[in-house]
Amino acid sequence: MKIQNNLIYITIAIMLVFGLLLGACQRTPAPTEAPSAEEPAAEEPAAEEPVAEEPAEEPMEEEPAAEEPAAEAGEAAVVRVGNTPFFDYQFWSIADEFGWDEDLGLDLQFEWLTQSGPSIQALANGSLDTVNTCVVCNFPFYESVPEMKNFVNVNQFKGFVVIGRQGESKSYEEFLQELGDPEAAKVATIQQFEGKTFPVYLANYEPLLTAVLEQADLTLDDITTINFPDDEKAALAVIGGEGEFYMGGLPSEINLLMNHPEDFKLIGGAEILGPAGLWYSNIASTEEWLAENEETAQKIAALSYRFNRYVQEYPDAVLPIVVEAMNAHSGVATDPDELKFIFDTFLDFRTYQQDAETAFNPDSPLYWENSAEYYVDRSQDLPEDADYLVQNPLNEWFEKFLAREDLLYWVDLPLE
Repeated sequence: MKIQNNLIYITIAIMLVFGLLLGACQRTPAPTEAPSAEEPAAEEPAAEEPVAEEPAEEPMEEEPAAEEPAAEAGEAAVVRVGNTPFFDYQFWSIADEFGWDEDLGLDLQFEWLTQSGPSIQALANGSLDTVNTCVVCNFPFYESVPEMKNFVNVNQFKGFVVIGRQGESKSYEEFLQELGDPEAAKVATIQQFEGKTFPVYLANYEPLLTAVLEQADLTLDDITTINFPDDEKAALAVIGGEGEFYMGGLPSEINLLMNHPEDFKLIGGAEILGPAGLWYSNIASTEEWLAENEETAQKIAALSYRFNRYVQEYPDAVLPIVVEAMNAHSGVATDPDELKFIFDTFLDFRTYQQDAETAFNPDSPLYWENSAEYYVDRSQDLPEDADYLVQNPLNEWFEKFLAREDLLYWVDLPLE
């Protein structure tokens, strides 16, 4: 069970690699708010004989327009954000850069942190209102910070993958095109691993590799593993010609796929890992803050979904700025080309319409609860009576967001 514990902590560490700031672009105009009826002005009594007046025309009733999702009259709602230099969560930085927070009547105040643990401690002591996290990342805090609740789904993290050699292996996508059936393509992809060799850092990745093989009724006994003392050495062995397939950490995956594309190819990720490889990045707050700031919480979801549209439709507007910001806060140098590769390969920024069909659809293999249930069953960090739905009311908050037509209208405004 130690190894399974390691998976959780290692995964948290892997996610620390992802952060990025997004670019400066023209500030999005907020939709015009429907005019409110004015108070009737007090009239001066007429000095002359009253003349028969034409009856005043009734103002024409307009179709109710989508109103600007502004804050209530008064000062903007302050949100103390625990931001982290991970690629997953940079909608915060873009919202601040583009002025989206002002459009929605928010005042984002950032405290940059490099780890999830300190940010969760700050949330617990009241120093922060929101933190960047994930469902499994919160498992170690179920007892110490029971008031923490995930309420926004930001994107899908797809950093757990299998890599194979060009010309010697077939990807899931190739099998899918050939077979036309996702389940058959998954099984065929995994069955090609039988009898093959994986250089791997087993201390970290044995549980994930086991989870992949289980999807086609295989076990570790059906393959050969060469165990290395760390992931970097395993990746170097693959580059040097050892083995046919590799599974490891994100930095090594990026190196193999981006710097050696003539030698290596992406075989598959969550499509072949099943629920073990299904991870979502989330925003969390406390139960008390959410109860007192429901409007603000829904606007945070709107910020995230508008950002996701930029990533899909207009990435060149944001990538250079994300790079600049990430380099400033993470200490890891990257460039727009590398960032685009990471966004395209290892993260999925979906619209709310796409999330409704995937992350929040119980019939989809990408349903977020599939992963939660898988890891709850295997976790040693959770108390026996832990209920992941209590700690992750994501379905409830997504439904609240979808009921806000004004916010959906704002999210769907033209990007330019």
